[in-house]
Amino acid sequence: MKMLFIGLAALIPAVSASGVLAQPTDVDWVEITRNAVGDRFMVERNSIELRDGVVWYWEYRNFPQPNNAFIGVELEQPVYSATLYRSVDCMGGVSRLRRIIARDQERQVIQRISYGDEGPLSQPQPGSSAAAVLRFVCEQAQSNPASP
Repeated sequence: MKMLFIGLAALIPAVSASGVLAQPTDVDWVEITRNAVGDRFMVERNSIELRDGVVWYWEYRNFPQPNNAFIGVELEQPVYSATLYRSVDCMGGVSRLRRIIARDQERQVIQRISYGDEGPLSQPQPGSSAAAVLRFVCEQAQSNPASP
């Protein structure tokens, strides 16, 4: 039994790093900003990857109040957070939503949506929380162009 526990303890960090078990936590994610209503904007720093001039990354948003409108599809359960996979053209300041995972108050998955190359494009307004996230990931990618 002790060997099983040791084996599992060694396996969990490796699986978490690959994103399979990764859950948004304050330890794994860096908070970039909070907006006026208290929404938290976080980025998984180790996920920032520069590929062919485009930056790819995981973002996490935590809402103090349910925010189903953010998801863009009708869901029966209240959405308290969302994990987003995005790509961004840092030169143009335009990002594309690739995947979204809606979560409830206990961070349990409610809905997964995969957009791939057809995801909606957005260009955040200067000074917005979304613009702060883009600025952060673009600066990180630029300072470490050989990122994973």
